[in-house]
Amino acid sequence: MHEFAELSELMRLRRMFSGLGDVREEATISHKGLSFPILSFHFGVKDEKAPTLVFVAGVHGLEKIGTQILTSFLHSWTQLLKWDKSLQSTLKSSRVVFYPLVNPVGMYLNTRSNGNGVDLMRNGRVEAKGKTLPLIAGHRISPRLPWYRGKNGIEPEALALRTFIRDLCFRGAPSIVLDIHSGFGLKDSLWFPYAGSAEYFPEAARMLAIKQIFDKSFPHHTYNIEPQHLSYTTHGDLWDDLFLEFEASRSFHHHSGHFLPLCLEMGSWTWIKKNPRQMFSSLGLFNPILPHRVKRAERRHFLLFSFLLKLITSPEAWLELPAGRMRILTHHANQMWYKDR
Repeated sequence: MHEFAELSELMRLRRMFSGLGDVREEATISHKGLSFPILSFHFGVKDEKAPTLVFVAGVHGLEKIGTQILTSFLHSWTQLLKWDKSLQSTLKSSRVVFYPLVNPVGMYLNTRSNGNGVDLMRNGRVEAKGKTLPLIAGHRISPRLPWYRGKNGIEPEALALRTFIRDLCFRGAPSIVLDIHSGFGLKDSLWFPYAGSAEYFPEAARMLAIKQIFDKSFPHHTYNIEPQHLSYTTHGDLWDDLFLEFEASRSFHHHSGHFLPLCLEMGSWTWIKKNPRQMFSSLGLFNPILPHRVKRAERRHFLLFSFLLKLITSPEAWLELPAGRMRILTHHANQMWYKDR
C-alpha cells in the first residue's frame, strides 16, 4: 500500500475506530505496482431497511478539499460518539456511512481522473440530452484530455462505488447520499439530478420540501439548491445513472424506498478571487490553499451535514407528505426549476 496525506489520515482514523463502528475495505486499486485501499466507515444499526445517510468525496483526485472536509467531520463524529447520548440514540434506528476517498490514485497523482485517465463522473452509461459544452460534458477522444469518459466500460473505482451504493441504498430504505465536489462558481451549490437532461426529476417535489425546511430553519445558509442541469449538463453522470437504475429496481421489486443523491459543489472561484495566485496551480483551481481557508471550509459545511442527518430521522417532514401537499410542491417545483421544459 502506498500512502499520501489524505489516505494516511484515513488510515489513522481506521486505527482509532475500535468499538465505535465498522471500517471496511471496499476495493484495492493498483497503479504501476502500487496499491491503494478504498475505505468506508459505518455507524449505526445493521438493518438494511433503516434510514441511511451516506457521505462521499474524492471522486476527482484534484479536489482534495472534499476528502479533507469529510475526514475532519469524521474525526469530530468519532469524538461525539464517545459521549453524545442524542447521537448514540439516533444511531439505534439509522445508519450513517462515510466513503471519503473514491479515487485514491487520482489524489495520489494530483489529477482529476483516475490512473487510466478516466473522469469517474463522466464514466456512466447515460447520454446527455440537449445542448452540451464540448469536451467539458464528457468525451471519448483521448485520456490525455480532461473529462475523458473512457471506452472500456465502468472503471474499477466507479464500479466499487456503484456496488457500495446498491448494497446500502437499493434495499427499500429511505436514503440520502451527499457527494462532495469543488470547482464551479462563486457560490456553494447543492445539486440534485438530473445532470444529463432538463427532464423533471421524480423527487423534485421532495427536494423543494427539503429546500423550504432548510431555508426556514437556517435562513442565512449560503447554498444554491437546484437541479444540476441549470448549471451545465454532462454525459455519463454517476448519480443520474444510479438513480435511474434505482427507479428500475424499485419498479421491478415493488418496494417503496426512496433514493436521493445530492452533490455539494463548493464554489472554488471565491478562493481564487481572494488569492488570485492560486489560478496558476492545478490544485489552486479546486482547493483553498491558505491554511485558515482550509479550516474555514471544513467548518462551513458541518451545518449541512448535521441537517441531512436530521432529515433521514424525520421522514414525516419531507418524505411522508400528504397527496395535496405533494401536488402543491410539484407545481411550485415546475415553476422554479423547469420553466423551459
